[in-house]
Amino acid sequence: GRLARGLRLFVHLGMTGWFERAKAGADAPRFERVGFELARADARGRSRISFTDPRRWGRVVLAGEDFEAWSALGPDPLLDGVDPDVLLRRLARSKKRTIKEALLDQTVLAGVGNILSIESLWKAKIDPRSRASALTAKQVRTLEQCLHWAIERALKSLSRRDHAEINPFVVYGRKGEPCPRCGARFKRIELAGRTTTFCPGCQVRSR
Repeated sequence: GRLARGLRLFVHLGMTGWFERAKAGADAPRFERVGFELARADARGRSRISFTDPRRWGRVVLAGEDFEAWSALGPDPLLDGVDPDVLLRRLARSKKRTIKEALLDQTVLAGVGNILSIESLWKAKIDPRSRASALTAKQVRTLEQCLHWAIERALKSLSRRDHAEINPFVVYGRKGEPCPRCGARFKRIELAGRTTTFCPGCQVRSR
């Protein structure tokens, strides 16, 4: 976001970062890392915005201009949209990487982490071990649509009061449970140092 004097605020939520809003003067929430006090333009009072992050994986940076870690990011699927043809060309250059590894590369797509990649690949019926460069144009178009599906579901789950207690995901964290699409048991493996859950029954592997 842009601030006064040309300053900009860059925020990376990490896996557990979140913003909470309260009235000015309220006690800081648990795990608050940064607090902002905002004045309303209509002079009706002030409010407090807290950046909370239990695992401290998020990042807040105040800077006068873009910095390399930010400018190198790929397009944001929601804000910028994803051009399937451009994504196909980027994946074609990933000769040795799996599609799961390519999706975790923030220079390919910004904001797609472990959970979103797992969910979207399941929805698209793509095995996470598939070579990124082996995906067809049709598969990439489907994957682009499924990324939006996964992101929208994740955002909707965060709006629920019980989101911290209930697993809202179809695949993530459900090793051994039956796939709601084909009935096969979800399997968990490790890819690029991250746990990856997928369905061996209906997610097709491209080599």
